[in-house]
Amino acid sequence: MIDPIEKSLTVPLTPAEAFALFTQNIDTWWPKATHSISGPKARLTFPKHKGEDILEIGEDGERIVWGTLIAYEPGAYLAFTWHPGRTAQEATVVTVTFSETPEGTRCDLTHGGFDILGKTADAVSTSYLRGWDMVLGCYASATRVPEMA
Repeated sequence: MIDPIEKSLTVPLTPAEAFALFTQNIDTWWPKATHSISGPKARLTFPKHKGEDILEIGEDGERIVWGTLIAYEPGAYLAFTWHPGRTAQEATVVTVTFSETPEGTRCDLTHGGFDILGKTADAVSTSYLRGWDMVLGCYASATRVPEMA
């Protein structure tokens, strides 16, 4: 089992911009076709206050809780429980820090607490090891401004 999973990437944005893209604009870059419960037409919302839920809203209006915000410092840090497709009692924890660099912002994501999943912990942590690569790749792609020919 890999616990915690640690991923880092640098994006060409200020910390405030990188944070806003990750949170307020999650619906614009998250790969919903492959990484959602309701499918590609779902909407994702990220809360701005501790104790509020990260939601997937299906095309039919069904609200699915993915996790709950437990720490929120705009432009710097966030932490949330994480359980898409699982119960809140099976939640793991994700933290993301945003640090200014000469190239933009370094985003460090840590995902841990898989032991709560018991016998499935190894398989789930392994799937997230690859899953976060794809998700963060989509996030990184959203930070790039297309060049005009």
